[in-house]
Amino acid sequence: MFGGKREFLAAGLYLTRVESLLSQMPARDSLLVLNYHRIGNPENDLFDPGVFSATGDQLNEQIAYLKRNVSLVTLEEALAFVGGTLKDKTPQCRVLLTFDDGYLDNYLVAFPILRSHGAPGVFFLATGMVGSCCVPWWDHIAFVMKTARRRRFSLHYPGVLSVDLVKDGMRRTLRDVLRLCKKPGNVDSKRFIQELKEAARGDDLPECPRRFLNWEEAREMIAGGMAIGSHTHSHAVLTQLESAQQKHDLSRSRLLLKENLDIEADVLAYPVGAQTSISDQAQQSAREVGYRAAFSAYGGTNLTGVTQPYDIKRVSVSLQSSIRFRVSSGICRITGRYWP
Repeated sequence: MFGGKREFLAAGLYLTRVESLLSQMPARDSLLVLNYHRIGNPENDLFDPGVFSATGDQLNEQIAYLKRNVSLVTLEEALAFVGGTLKDKTPQCRVLLTFDDGYLDNYLVAFPILRSHGAPGVFFLATGMVGSCCVPWWDHIAFVMKTARRRRFSLHYPGVLSVDLVKDGMRRTLRDVLRLCKKPGNVDSKRFIQELKEAARGDDLPECPRRFLNWEEAREMIAGGMAIGSHTHSHAVLTQLESAQQKHDLSRSRLLLKENLDIEADVLAYPVGAQTSISDQAQQSAREVGYRAAFSAYGGTNLTGVTQPYDIKRVSVSLQSSIRFRVSSGICRITGRYWP
């Protein structure tokens, strides 16, 4: 199930007992923010397999490991560390667990696992999708690709891409199509998906049951010790929007979170979270509408006095072996870098 160079390297380090030795060394004072999305099995889903971060069993195992080896922190403790105001100055690897999008499995699977461990988590909700059957743009693209009747075709908006499912396979071609969709030049996602559907001859979306957690479930999660933040309202890539559109999307999300959950949701996770998705203007928009911090998702860990509050680094968790997770976390504990 697990392959690739990083899995191979992690297995080699594990067999040489590096992971065991790392656990005995002093920790570097740092903050590692892990970024999860869906929790479940992608093989049982019609849509984008790339948004599955772990199965329930894997998440349970990962949290159990982290509890034994690092300090799991709350959102407020993480922000205090970044701002240099945390009272506990003991050097340690602090880990914050975050979940993006608000899929229903976050409530049904991730929340009970976190609660069973007494572990805090932060769930960033795209308020326009709360409680809905919505198939967002990344899932829509994946469905079109999976049902494509043409195996070779070209896309021309917002750039040229030649797609060859026969040669490159689904995983690589889907990654390339999604990357094209995320480019700042794509200012019309509906046009992108329509042109993809016509070029690929993909199917229409099926009717779906509810796919995202609702407000009542979010309130239960808050009562259970979880924090809720904003993932914007529409989940549009902010660099694809004009400044006024950015501010509208960001402020509408905060307003809805306040109205429905009675919280001051002043922490944001940027949609996509890549460096090309987080411009200076996007950060300024977040600041101007009242967010006090925002999280990216392009990798890296955080150090006091170095990390910027509107670009707090997160490492995206992908489906991976327990060995790789342990080795990566162990290396991060003493070096401040999550690797391999």
